Amino acid sequence: MKELILPLTSVVATETATTSATEAVLGTLYAVEYRPNDIDTNADIALTCEGLDGSKPLLTLANAGTSNIWLYPRDLVHAVSNAAALTGTAGGDRVQPIMQGIPKAVVTSCGTVTVRTGTIIIYWEPL
Repeated sequence: MKELILPLTSVVATETATTSATEAVLGTLYAVEYRPNDIDTNADIALTCEGLDGSKPLLTLANAGTSNIWLYPRDLVHAVSNAAALTGTAGGDRVQPIMQGIPKAVVTSCGTVTVRTGTIIIYWEPL
């Protein structure tokens, strides 16, 4: 398993922090660790993977809070027949998202007045 660290530093005027990995990845996403440090409690997180075919959403989280948290994003799988999305309530029809491209994190509502910092760590398995 590998880890990819995305440091966050906000821009005071926009209250946002945007960061991208320095290189592309090809693998499955296992977990995301959010360490807000001094980012405000109402911060919203959007984690994507930017590839040749566009942007694939990996995780969105509203009002992320001020505590360190671990998240395990999963994609719904599809049936073979007509590719209908399966929606089992127990979570058994979920799979680890495939990342193919450059992971990118955007955090909004970081806070005003001063620069805010935090970290997102992506834990992933190469294919």
